[in-house]
Amino acid sequence: MKDNMKKILTLGLASGIIISTLTACKVDKDININTEVKVNGEEVINKHIGTGSWEVSETNAVTEDMNKIFNDAVSELDGYYYEPVALLGTQLVSGTNYCFLCRPALSANNAMNSLVCTYIYVDTQGNASFIEDRRVVLPGIDSDDNSGVPVPGGWSYAGSNAVTDDINKIMDKASETLTGAVYIPVAYIGSQVVAGTNHAVLCRMEPSVSGLDSPASLVIVYIYEDLQGNCSISETVDFELGL
Repeated sequence: MKDNMKKILTLGLASGIIISTLTACKVDKDININTEVKVNGEEVINKHIGTGSWEVSETNAVTEDMNKIFNDAVSELDGYYYEPVALLGTQLVSGTNYCFLCRPALSANNAMNSLVCTYIYVDTQGNASFIEDRRVVLPGIDSDDNSGVPVPGGWSYAGSNAVTDDINKIMDKASETLTGAVYIPVAYIGSQVVAGTNHAVLCRMEPSVSGLDSPASLVIVYIYEDLQGNCSISETVDFELGL
């Protein structure tokens, strides 16, 4: 993102989003996502990784077809308890890689209250397989033990990731003076109570300048809402897809 599209952080927020790989889920078959293979005698990166760029989804809704892909992939896991809330993007390889934003299922009594990016590979025959989860960690959340327990005074994950009318209003207020880009909310990530409230919203960023041919990208938009309901963007952090 260009520097002039970011505002300086003034509320003591962390400078980035930490994404760590979850290791609790065991995959029965060997995925070999880091293995090099040979095609016609030449070494290439394994098809699960791919070298193509990720494309941010124009619509982030989890359709019936996308839900089937997700369920087929995680069915090979024992005790997997996350469910998709948004399709973030795709990558064309020898087949297709998908990235879903997921939250703990309501039926998961002992699930840690956090979000993950779930990566899934679908081969050219339509077979779906789980690649890995990467946990989304907000500032002030203890990431050492993957507990998802907020530090007192720190950030807390949202009970619902739905983009409600209230969230849209907060985004609209905060973006009133923004130029050069449009932020479209994808999911509400979490909040922090201060003298007012800090909000973290995952957004699809699209250029607002006519004729500017730039692909959409994902960003975490940090918004400060004061006690009078005034809202302003404190910081934006690129949210990169990829393995």
